[in-house]
Amino acid sequence: MRHIPSLRSFPPTALSVAALLFLSACGGGDASVAPPPAAPAAPVAPVPPTPSTLSGTVAVGAPITSGKLRILDANGAVVASDVAVDADGNYAAVTLTGPAPYRIEACGYAGPNYLCVYSVASAAGTANVTPLTTATVLLAAGQAPDALMSGTAPALTAASVATAQDQLRASLASVLASANVASSFDFVAGSLAAGTRTGYDGVLDAVGVTLGQDATPFVQITPRLGTGNLYLEQGRSSGTVTATASAASLQLAGLETLFRDMSESLASPAACGGSTGLQRSLGGAARLSMGGQSAQGAAQVAGALCGFFALGEDGNTPLWGSRLLSPTLGRCELGGAEPVCGVSFVMQSPTGDVQSVGSGMGVTKEAGVWKFVGDLLPIEIHASARAQRTVRIDSVSEVVEYDRAISFEVSAVPGLACAKFAQRDSNSAPVTVAYYKRHPGATQQARLSLWTPGAGPGAGGGASLDPTVGATRSEDDSWLGLSQGADGDAMVRNFYRGGRSVSVSMYGDEACRTPFAVGGQSVFEVEIEGVPPVWSAMPNLPWPEIDADTQIALRALALGAGAEGSLRAAWTFTRGPLGLRDATLCGSRADCSQGGSGRLSERSLRPSARDVTLALRNSGSAVAATDAKTLSLSGRNGEGVGLSSNFSACPQVDAGLPCR
Repeated sequence: MRHIPSLRSFPPTALSVAALLFLSACGGGDASVAPPPAAPAAPVAPVPPTPSTLSGTVAVGAPITSGKLRILDANGAVVASDVAVDADGNYAAVTLTGPAPYRIEACGYAGPNYLCVYSVASAAGTANVTPLTTATVLLAAGQAPDALMSGTAPALTAASVATAQDQLRASLASVLASANVASSFDFVAGSLAAGTRTGYDGVLDAVGVTLGQDATPFVQITPRLGTGNLYLEQGRSSGTVTATASAASLQLAGLETLFRDMSESLASPAACGGSTGLQRSLGGAARLSMGGQSAQGAAQVAGALCGFFALGEDGNTPLWGSRLLSPTLGRCELGGAEPVCGVSFVMQSPTGDVQSVGSGMGVTKEAGVWKFVGDLLPIEIHASARAQRTVRIDSVSEVVEYDRAISFEVSAVPGLACAKFAQRDSNSAPVTVAYYKRHPGATQQARLSLWTPGAGPGAGGGASLDPTVGATRSEDDSWLGLSQGADGDAMVRNFYRGGRSVSVSMYGDEACRTPFAVGGQSVFEVEIEGVPPVWSAMPNLPWPEIDADTQIALRALALGAGAEGSLRAAWTFTRGPLGLRDATLCGSRADCSQGGSGRLSERSLRPSARDVTLALRNSGSAVAATDAKTLSLSGRNGEGVGLSSNFSACPQVDAGLPCR
């Protein structure tokens, strides 16, 4: 287990028109006929005031957690900010000011990731904020939604929003039908009840929606309850997503009951233990890997989880009273006797901190009731994207470097000699991207290492695609570096066009020819956490920028051997917030690994943080003001790409060159 940290129409005005009274008179002599008494006038219904507020629901397949909402008018003026999103995903009515259209941004936790979703409203009423309204904004404007959260937004007209919704609805016809949602459904103003797992909320469960930037901004939609892959640009769509036939009958509302029951079991040791505690929520075939140890069966897995909450991640801080967040859905396999679905497994501690308890977790049904089963795979396999920016802050001209990689991790279980990773291209043909093997002489290798064209530090980060020619560089080398430009972009674009998963084939021999089964399987399909960007998009990721005072303090920092001190750092974001998790300060980057003598400080951050005071302790040699130093701010973007933004000073290196 891994420890991480168009709008709804309002009823037309009801107007009653008073009946006209017709008087009639008959002439002749002095006789006259009195007019009939006038009928009482029908009461005139009061004209309701024009609505002037906006409200709605924020959902990502589950209610967003710790959410805050911001609204801008057409000129970029702030209508409202820091509007709280409640536990059910609802935000209270906001009084509108300024001209329409109104742009909306809601940020908070979706599963383990801190993300922002977007929407647009052309008038008062209802405006939901979901991944599908985010896609609507991109397809309407032809721009990334976060880039629209300042200045004017002339592209967001009622016509462009309607066209974007038509494009989305046509592409998702199968998914809408499976969820019993009308083909004309309005994603912005339609009825949405977060956490019900039905209707619109069920559609959000059924698909994963991610945004990206290639030659133009795009939307990618991958199925969780079906097959296919959708790639959408403004006015252009390719690919299909088809809902699995049995998806329509899948009852997902029970997931809320399951996670609520599990949370109740985390109230105390007494609530967690025994057959009436956490164990009652676990499937009979539950399994869990923790720190090299494995647990099998409901009783053992419950004991392992209760043990974790008793000690906490640091082994010294109990986490009783935590709650498990409403899960976001992963891919579901519906072909067996019972459905098996991936779910996020994320807790919110009593102090409000949100962290992942484990990845690769799943649920299934037993006798019609959803149960937690722990690890979905019988072997630990993880695939995740990484991107890094390093800025030299002490040079006359700013020096910026970028790097990107994918981390493929396969547990080195006994008998496993080789693992092949393959992705699909836009035609669904398999494309091998890397082999991983055991490192010669390693006696306690935890996971397989990348098979490269040659050994040694200078061999580069590429992979050898010939299993008979190459070498491993070390026993802990899981990162596949992607080259700059077109060569690295080819792999990235396959993930965009072919789907966000990899096929992992296991072999028992170094030639990678003899299949090796684990739990009766030798080939596994694994979803990748995020996808690295194409090279041209690297500068536009949500990198944090430290302020001038922080740059000055970092350049001037000096710390003697064994000495302590502090450094205050502050930052802003030019393109929407990134879910920062950690701040690390190092002297020597070469010795900045966990526990290394070059690491002067590290501290966990909340995504809402914009500054931190780091407590420094130097366990290595003295650091002078003229020595190299690096401040790193790390986190993950909304789709799970790990981002690290490094700020380095290295006065002894010639100006204009990067720090090393």
